[in-house]
Amino acid sequence: MPDTTGSFDSFERKWLAASPENGIVAVFLPAAQRRLASAFGCLIHELSCAAFHIHEAQVATTKLEWWRQELADAAFGNPGHPVTRALFDCAGARESDPALWPALADGALAQIDAPGAGTLSALIEQLDPFFGAVARAESALLCGGAGNIEADAALWTLSHLLRTLPQLGDGDAHLPLPLGLLARHELTRAELAYESPQRNMLVKDFLDELVLEGNGALGVSAVRSLPLRVCAALDRRRIESALRVTDPLRWLAAHPHAGRWRTLWTTWLEARRARAALG
Repeated sequence: MPDTTGSFDSFERKWLAASPENGIVAVFLPAAQRRLASAFGCLIHELSCAAFHIHEAQVATTKLEWWRQELADAAFGNPGHPVTRALFDCAGARESDPALWPALADGALAQIDAPGAGTLSALIEQLDPFFGAVARAESALLCGGAGNIEADAALWTLSHLLRTLPQLGDGDAHLPLPLGLLARHELTRAELAYESPQRNMLVKDFLDELVLEGNGALGVSAVRSLPLRVCAALDRRRIESALRVTDPLRWLAAHPHAGRWRTLWTTWLEARRARAALG
């Protein structure tokens, strides 16, 4: 069962430690969206940690089933957790479709003990119950329901895969790449823990695949939240940098976040583009 005793600020600090760019993004959001975006980000962080970072399946299942009930209760006016209280303090969440919220936990539950996928397309499809639900909720909250769910779910998924890629050496973690790449490069999962020319080429091939998929999603012209726009832009920059070094996995592990000035510039640029897209 999740901790319900802390303040919202403690959960927000945990979320920002994992995704510090959102502290800068908040400055560029309309004042009315800041609390809403922060509470939503905290919720997705809590659900993601349970779905992807708890190795014991029963513990993860218990936690996510608790979240499912909490989100259903919160959607009907009875939030109990600091994060859901902050979220449903905002009119945008209270006025949304109540079905959006337990669907997030259902999608997270679908990831527990999920089998490996042979291709990137299959891996994206496997992750879609969660990230598709995330994109639907985000569209309702931050895009007036006008977001392109398929494209935004793909961007959420690709960001997740990029951020979890440094866990390749963890035999208990979800494998954040297609099994077909292992066969193509004649590597076992255990060998992914050690730097080698084969591993370096495998990671570069995977990053190239992420770029191609990202190009398709970014090519869809639609209303998109500023946090997701900034995340996608910073992800693209990290991939470009990783592809330039010999050992991209080590580089990604050593640079989990963009620098403060890079984030500030990117956020300003994406905010400007978002305003231009709205005419």
